[in-house]
Order: sequence, then structure tokens, then C-alpha cells
Amino acid sequence: MSFAVLAAAFLISTGRPPLETALARTEPPPSLRAAFTVELTDGEAFREIRYDPRIQLPEPRWTVVEANGTSDELDRVVEEWGEEISPDGWLIPDDLEASMGGVVEADDLGRLWRIEFEHQPSSNDGPIDRWASEHLIGYTWLDPVGQNLVRVEYHSFGPFDAPGGGRVDSYTHQYILHQDPEYGVSFISAFMVDVQGEILREDISRSYRARITDIDFFFSSPVEESRFLRQRNAGNGPVIGVMVRQ
Repeated sequence: MSFAVLAAAFLISTGRPPLETALARTEPPPSLRAAFTVELTDGEAFREIRYDPRIQLPEPRWTVVEANGTSDELDRVVEEWGEEISPDGWLIPDDLEASMGGVVEADDLGRLWRIEFEHQPSSNDGPIDRWASEHLIGYTWLDPVGQNLVRVEYHSFGPFDAPGGGRVDSYTHQYILHQDPEYGVSFISAFMVDVQGEILREDISRSYRARITDIDFFFSSPVEESRFLRQRNAGNGPVIGVMVRQ
């Protein structure tokens, strides 16, 4: 490795700008909700889904508006996502600041900094999350001028045994982040998951792609929106919170 490459690598704190500001934008207050349209495919089938939490029950809030091709695996993904208490919560990175720890290593790539980190289990992690953290390395790309994260990736170190039997030969999970122009929060606008391995002596290869084609953020009440805007405009920084939705 050349001296120039070594000189470009440095340590930064997750508790100071620009990374602190970027991470705060991935943790909006719990009163922020989203109606959205998403396209999903696994290479064999295509599904387009619309979700709107403003729809009054018992009318469906999670609706498949277009379906092409046959794929039990993709239908399972669609079903599990739709059964979440708040499917819009999937558009918010999960405890990214806690997962990164206090100090991370960054490489200056010019317009962006690439940050490498090992996932640190948080209080919200379950057994699967803790198991995965032992086998994955994380990377995120930071725009230090705009103080925004633009992409996050997780890659497996190498082959490893899967919970409940089986083996994972390779695993990659990537998601793209965009910033909402009205409220300034960062949300997942696309994600990709690629898995290769073996289960019950049968080779498996899965590739899922999702893309948000339309999104509308709103607050659960005018009072919450006013509070958010007042604190933001007062210069107190982003109003953040744990996104637990009902």
C-alpha cells in the first residue's frame, strides 16, 4: 500500500460532525410517518406495493397493485414486510449510530468518505442480529460537506454456518440513502440483498432488489410537526428519536 493511500485513512468520532449530523438524520422522531410505493423483484418475479398508514382500518393499508411472474420466495418477502406493525419503519436505518460504535476508520475518496465498521450489537438487536454481526463487515459512504450518508453496505467475511443448519457462502446487503427535501431526514430509497449458500444439501442463490418510486412523509399530528420544525429552525439540530410506530 502506498504512503498516499495510508495518509488518506483516518479515525473519526460518531459523536462529532460531520458524521454525528449525518447519523442524526437517519433517526427521525417516532411521529414521522411515510406513505410509499415500492417495486420488488428477485429476477424471476416483480411486485409493486403501495402502503399508506393514513388509510382507516379495516381497509388494507398494504396493497399489491401489480404482480408479474411466479416466486414463492418473493411473495414471502412481501408478506413478511406487510405484516410488520409499521412497514414504513423499514425505510429507516436501524440503530446505525449504535451499530457503528464510538470511533470508526474512514478513507478520504474525494467527494465522499468511506467508513469501515464492525457491527456493534445494540439494545434493539435480536439473536439473529447478534449472530450476523459476528460474520459481517460494514461500510458506509459519507458526504462530509452535505453531512449526509449516501450508501451503507454489509459483506460477509467468508463462508459461515447459518442458524438452524445450512451454510452461507456469501452475503451482501446494500442500501441507498436519500434525504427528504422538506424535513431533511435520510431514508432508504433502494436496497439489494444477495445470498449464496446451501440448505438441506441444496444450493441456494437469492437476489432481491427494492426501489422506492414514490414517498410522502408526514407527521402524526400538526403539534408534532410544529415541534419538529420549531426545534430545527431554532438551530438545536435534528430532532431525533427511536422509531417505534403504531
